[in-house]
Amino acid sequence: MKLGARRAVWVAAVSAGWLASTAGAGTFYPALGAATTLAAGDRSLGSLSFGGSATVLTGADFLRFNDGWLYREQPGVALFGWNDPQPRDMSTSGHVYSFNPDRADTASAFAGEAGGAATLAEVFGPGPGGEKNMSWILDGEEVASRYYVDLLLGGGLQINDDGDATTVEVALLERGGNSDMNVYGILGYDPLGNAILTPVLFVSRTQMGPGLWTLDTLEIGGAQPVTGVGLSVGADWQNVIGIRVESAGTSFGGPDLVAVGVVPEPGALTLLALGLLALRRR
Repeated sequence: MKLGARRAVWVAAVSAGWLASTAGAGTFYPALGAATTLAAGDRSLGSLSFGGSATVLTGADFLRFNDGWLYREQPGVALFGWNDPQPRDMSTSGHVYSFNPDRADTASAFAGEAGGAATLAEVFGPGPGGEKNMSWILDGEEVASRYYVDLLLGGGLQINDDGDATTVEVALLERGGNSDMNVYGILGYDPLGNAILTPVLFVSRTQMGPGLWTLDTLEIGGAQPVTGVGLSVGADWQNVIGIRVESAGTSFGGPDLVAVGVVPEPGALTLLALGLLALRRR
């Protein structure tokens, strides 16, 4: 894929039990229960709960994004936008792409299936039934090179630390439960397109909960458990407009990202507009 001028500049610059654990400025809660519906290979989420936190996410919380980017360095530096068709590995042999869309063996095909392609909008946007299809994922490989996905919130929403370490603001679902991830909040982008990030939250595979359901995709030869974790973010997370999930080397184990859920709130401009509307109604 050829990179535009701005993209090229960006690329160049660029708990063992069910108890909460703390690392850096975040507190982590293992996902313990999920209510899902499987229809013809496509899975939708009804609710997701966590050990040690009263927060319950619904399927709507996994459909908060309307833009994003995927960056990878193997088999060559590339940056894909929200609607850019990305090449895919579509079998258990020849894993060429370090991070790429994948689907369950029996799930609905991506729009670009015939050409071996799919988009971020498909993986993290509304699926065939209008919900986030938990059978569509990003498959990561255990490689030395770096890769990440940026997911940007829509509708003027933001993520903010609420000062309560028992509430979950961000949830991650990962297939396999055998990988680590770096998670950042995206505060914005500089004039060159480089992301302005919060300090990293390192999510260890040991902080993930038990298997919630199983998922067998085209790139693997058998079903693996889908596991999850909830993050209660710290004071650095203010006016966050998106999430970056990153693998930064072989030791991360090639995370397979199923979904990212967030509990957002209206942004400052939206709150201002609501306040002005309330005044006008008085």
